Amino acid sequence: MKTRHLLPLLLLALLWTASPATAQGKKAAIPFSYLPDNTEDQYNQSIRNKTLPLSATEFIVLSKEAPGEYAIEKYNAALKKSWAAAIPVTGTESVEAFVQNGEAAILVTHRDNGNGTQQLYAHQVDLRNGQKEAPALLLEAPAKDRKAGIATSPDGTKLLAYRYSTDGKQVLRGISGSLYDGKLQKLKDTSYNLSDLRGILSAEVILNNAGDQFISLISENMNRLTVRQYKIQSPEAKVMSVLVGGVFDGKKVYIVDSKYGLQPNGNLYGAVLTADEKTGAYYSLKAVKFDFEKEDMVFAEEFKFSPEYLASVNSLDKSGAPKATRLEDIYLSDLILTPDGKLIVLAEKKYMEGGENSPYFAREIHLFAYDEYMGTAWSSVLMKNQKAPADEAFTGISYRYNLAGNSLHLLTLEELEGKHDLYLRRIDTSNGKAGAPRAAGLKVADDKDVAYVKDFTAWLTDKDLVAVVRPSKKANGLQLRRLQIK
Repeated sequence: MKTRHLLPLLLLALLWTASPATAQGKKAAIPFSYLPDNTEDQYNQSIRNKTLPLSATEFIVLSKEAPGEYAIEKYNAALKKSWAAAIPVTGTESVEAFVQNGEAAILVTHRDNGNGTQQLYAHQVDLRNGQKEAPALLLEAPAKDRKAGIATSPDGTKLLAYRYSTDGKQVLRGISGSLYDGKLQKLKDTSYNLSDLRGILSAEVILNNAGDQFISLISENMNRLTVRQYKIQSPEAKVMSVLVGGVFDGKKVYIVDSKYGLQPNGNLYGAVLTADEKTGAYYSLKAVKFDFEKEDMVFAEEFKFSPEYLASVNSLDKSGAPKATRLEDIYLSDLILTPDGKLIVLAEKKYMEGGENSPYFAREIHLFAYDEYMGTAWSSVLMKNQKAPADEAFTGISYRYNLAGNSLHLLTLEELEGKHDLYLRRIDTSNGKAGAPRAAGLKVADDKDVAYVKDFTAWLTDKDLVAVVRPSKKANGLQLRRLQIK
């Protein structure tokens, strides 16, 4: 297997500034009210994007205004607010999905009022004027069941509310639900019988713009990966399955993490990390393309985490901390398909150090690229060193990305060479070469209060983005800011 590890940094002629063009009188920043949502799973957020672009000049934001209220707000590129729609929530209600479809913004919430049932509600807001519709009940299920779920299509025109069916021992036997269009009109009821699979431990529902459903399953004691496609016009399922775990090189390995991504070409891609069952050490990365139109699975060459790979990662670590003796705390974070057909798999080292009230860390990003035939193209590692207090967790650390052609931009909050700032890195996806991180020049505050909330970062265009941040000298509180790359 031929791979290239840890490619050297390539300096870029990339300029980026925190001050937008002033010819049209656009504001650079406005005050922003932020209340943390402490009910979220820090490792598996229900809503990762709380700013949604509508066009190159407009966007909407989901913010928590008070303990019992969220708000959806619409802004233009000059940061002028067009309207705001308050969404009241109960004390037992959590937000589960936030989408827009060109006509309406939809916030889906999960409610458990202690009466023996759980419900999924959709709150619909007209994008033109902020007018709210009455909350629509999408699904109701017994509270004793597993938590009901919601899947949304990339364009926001389809929503699937679903519940799990289990036997008396909580073993998953099926999934059923209702499919809705972007106006919340029911299209059909759905049902998936999974009783033929043994030991299902993970089930993920994915929806495309046409309303076709993909059920991704890990079964047989974390060894088998199965994907089933249900077309909206047909109840018959197409099934693709592969045994990922087992005994390899005398080691019994199993799946420890998985990630799926429905890409613009219509194909579903999956990636899994496997580990040695005896030692827990990471063993390999495996990736696969599920092409249901051709009824074909395309497997990438297995990437093994060898001692040489660990040594190469350690060689990049200039923090002065003790060198790692094994890879650990690495999670698959994103699957990205480039315009030239490359699949980029990103995995990040994230962990909490110690027990309760201990700080959180986000460190190196591992990148693996496969060509259009799923052959190995390149691999690399970007080193970063991010730390946050326990009450902030991953709110401001980790990264946000944007793909501009074959350039992948990563935005992080870090302290580099004594400067605490937002930094932008550019990666050439054709060869994996990365540019040196460039600071935004904001001099982000570095104290005990929240200084950056990455979920509100969004690119309006490849060179124009918005973010919620607190500069150290220019603001008493958080700001919604426009940042431009030149």
